[in-house]
Amino acid sequence: MQGPPHFLIVREYGLENGPPVLPVNAPALPARPTASPVRALLDFADRWPAMVVKELRQGLRAQGFAGPFLTLHLLALGAVAVEFLLTRTGTAGSGWSRTMAQGPGLFWPVVYLMVALVMPLRLMESLRGESDGRNAELLLLGGLTRWQIVKGKWTVQAVLAGLALLSLLPYMLVRYFFGGVELVQNFFTLISVFASSLGMAGCVIGASGYAGLGMRFFIIGTGVVILGLTVSITEGMIANARGAARLLDYGIFAYGYAYAMLLHLLYAAIGLQLGRAHLKLFLMPYEISPTRGMVAMLLTAPFMLIAGGIATCGYGAIIVLMLLVYSVAVFDRTPPSADWALRRPGR
Repeated sequence: MQGPPHFLIVREYGLENGPPVLPVNAPALPARPTASPVRALLDFADRWPAMVVKELRQGLRAQGFAGPFLTLHLLALGAVAVEFLLTRTGTAGSGWSRTMAQGPGLFWPVVYLMVALVMPLRLMESLRGESDGRNAELLLLGGLTRWQIVKGKWTVQAVLAGLALLSLLPYMLVRYFFGGVELVQNFFTLISVFASSLGMAGCVIGASGYAGLGMRFFIIGTGVVILGLTVSITEGMIANARGAARLLDYGIFAYGYAYAMLLHLLYAAIGLQLGRAHLKLFLMPYEISPTRGMVAMLLTAPFMLIAGGIATCGYGAIIVLMLLVYSVAVFDRTPPSADWALRRPGR
């Protein structure tokens, strides 16, 4: 195989006047830097979503995460210490072990408060910052979709909540060795905390698109009430599941627990769709604002679920819930581009 002609080499490297001559005492050219494997491990890979990387870098250094994270550990340590003092044999609170075995004790209410309520509030200004600084328009022009923007913020909050819960594993083991605490119950409660945190994060993201504080607190307050009732019912089911002896009782618990987790997912999807609606740059003259539809869904979803449960005698309630989750997920879907618009003439 022959190489390129000589005149192309000369023109390419600028050697018309002969090869370059370097002075004798000329410093050596610096070596080309090579990528360090340690630096590659410390940075995010290119396959990571751009919005997730941006929010994760900001979220880990923000005071909205560091402050609640430290407060969570201080309160968890205090709760475990109080439970230890109350469960010691011979004290006035020695009967607390039986009460703690039948409920979440002092530890889990603290975890619910910090992980599922306080930590998601750091997203209160997430979409307002994008809209006021016109960053949303730049992100959309850069090729990101509205779903990618809100989903990136929600995914980062899920990662931070997961890190907080993983850091609490030593406290859970200490409570187990104190006695009176079941590992299976703690596992189901751990999943419930994580799911309620995701649902609350979605509601906060949806509320952050409003400029007025009144509408923000209304959206967040509605989510707190509905998800709080769901958590209370879930903890009651977890406490009663310990005494279950029949297979039917375990089936009822699994059905109710799955229903509660899907309800958290529903409100997370409603919040994300509400935040996505705030990022819509324009509306056609015949279109209705999608924010109104999502606020209406936020308020009427419990009544639709109750009506669906009554109509199906409770057996198909979870199917009604799954249909609601799907309808919210496909709400305000952007139509795909036509194939003929992407083709060049002559193809």
